[in-house]
This record gives sequence, C-alpha cells and structure tokens, in this order.
Amino acid sequence: MSDNYRLIDVIESANDRRPFCDCGRPTEPVYRDGVIWLECSSLREPRTGRVARIWNTLTTGAHAHERIVDVPASEERLPSAA
Repeated sequence: MSDNYRLIDVIESANDRRPFCDCGRPTEPVYRDGVIWLECSSLREPRTGRVARIWNTLTTGAHAHERIVDVPASEERLPSAA
C-alpha cells in the first residue's frame, strides 16, 4: 500500500471513530503546518462580536482538536540542492 493510501486510511479511520464533537457538531480533518488534525467544525467558523470571541475562548478546550498524523514533505515540495 502506498504512503498516500495509508495516510487516507488513517485520516478516514480517525474521522470514523469520532464523527462528532462533544458539542454535537461534526468533526472534520484539517491540514495545518504539516499535520492533519481532527477538529470540531465550529472551530473554523468566523468569530465576530465580543461575546462570541469570549465564549469561544472559554470553550475551545471542550471541542475536538486531536492530532491525527504528520504529513511527510513531498519530494516535489522540497527545494532542490543547487
């Protein structure tokens, strides 16, 4: 099995194990800085208004946010040695 298929399997398995956050919202895989995370979909919504920002700051730890897998750098993305 290629590395790409293995990564996809790991991501799908994590999402299958925890399809919803404790708050009831769906979880979704998110790529950030070389890592795939499983996060509550509410964490990606824009936070407008003072009360919303304060509420989200207080409840952020209660939402799903778990590291699934590190994504290895592709050889095409690496700078060539000159």
